[in-house]
Amino acid sequence: MSGEKLKIRLTPGRLITITIILAAFLSFLSFETLAQGTKQADGALQQTPKELPWPTQLDQRACAREEIYFPAVGEFKVLKGDFHCHTIYSDGQVTPEVRVWEAWRDGLDILSLTDHPEYMDLAIGSEKGRAFARVRPLALELGMILLHGAELTTINSSAPPHSDYAVSFITNELAMRGDFFAAIQSAREQGATVIWAHPGSNWTEEATHLLKQGWLDGIELRNAQTAGDQGTSYQQGAWFYPQVMDWCLQNNLSAFASSDAHWPLSDYYKGERRDMTLILARTRDQVGVKEAIQQRRTVAYFGEMLWGAERWVKGIAEASIEIKGTALIRPKGKIFGLLVANQSSFPFKVLFTAESEDAWFRPTVVRLAPRATTMVPFTLKRTETKVSSMPLTLKLSNVFSGRDQPVQLLRSLAGHFEAKKEFKN
Repeated sequence: MSGEKLKIRLTPGRLITITIILAAFLSFLSFETLAQGTKQADGALQQTPKELPWPTQLDQRACAREEIYFPAVGEFKVLKGDFHCHTIYSDGQVTPEVRVWEAWRDGLDILSLTDHPEYMDLAIGSEKGRAFARVRPLALELGMILLHGAELTTINSSAPPHSDYAVSFITNELAMRGDFFAAIQSAREQGATVIWAHPGSNWTEEATHLLKQGWLDGIELRNAQTAGDQGTSYQQGAWFYPQVMDWCLQNNLSAFASSDAHWPLSDYYKGERRDMTLILARTRDQVGVKEAIQQRRTVAYFGEMLWGAERWVKGIAEASIEIKGTALIRPKGKIFGLLVANQSSFPFKVLFTAESEDAWFRPTVVRLAPRATTMVPFTLKRTETKVSSMPLTLKLSNVFSGRDQPVQLLRSLAGHFEAKKEFKN
């Protein structure tokens, strides 16, 4: 039928069929849209917290705190702190809020914001309260001990090589500008502590001057930003300044480990725990922290190592490691298991030695998992021996009181162990 228009007759039956098909198609589209939206929502909930481009903002909705625990050492609480970091108020790339949230997330108790005073009129110069005033309320809400600090440099006050010093507990950041020695003196008059930052390989004239004045409290043994720089050495998976431990011991100074973070913390630590300084404080407040630094009760914690004066690193190990007893591994045999509890969040690495001819431990280093009990096998060597007590030496291969000076603990295991004649190897 050429030239004629096609006509479709809509009978009641056909109309009902078309309506059903259209309704089904619209339902399908709605279901797909809902499913896609649900999938996107689930993905957002499961997404790892991301730090956005400058100025970085941390995703606080997914921010969970890692609780890092050390038992008290006598009357002293063990607090964790970072005494050197930067924000957008100097040459840092993150906001002060991010620094506080990062520290809280990473299990710290103390944070010192140490922006460079040279940026006072450049980085948000109209805000004279600076980073400390901006985030002090947030730190209080999170239970953090926030310190007002600054990083001072000798670059405008002496000939090369230049040095930097991180000061904390200041009250007037404006006085930190200008001549280095005038700024340091002002910081000390304000009650500040002074830490020599990323010291390099050589002792300096400025350090001698500060030491003679009684103005130097500690030195950074580890600075996360200077890995591989001159003066650093690599040991057990971490770069640090090994000579600094000698300087601290010779001059009665505190050892520190700091992030010196300018960028997001994720740029420095790829899945491992951040660097920190352990503070053995009488009280959990600014007064307690300052007194501990002035009395040199600090320990540098970085990688899986502790470094500090023997009294304090040994005290932490003594308080953390407990010999709980033994268990018979082989029924009717002479292979026993020494049950060793690690009450801290630090993974001690220990070589066990029995100071007795009757018992033998394998000459391998045992990693004591954090907050766990580890069974360490040992053998009674003689077939006709009864042992009522066993002197033990625990050599800690990742706890140091000086260069090439791993800490040792002496313990005595009380009990009754018997190797019977009828049981053979």
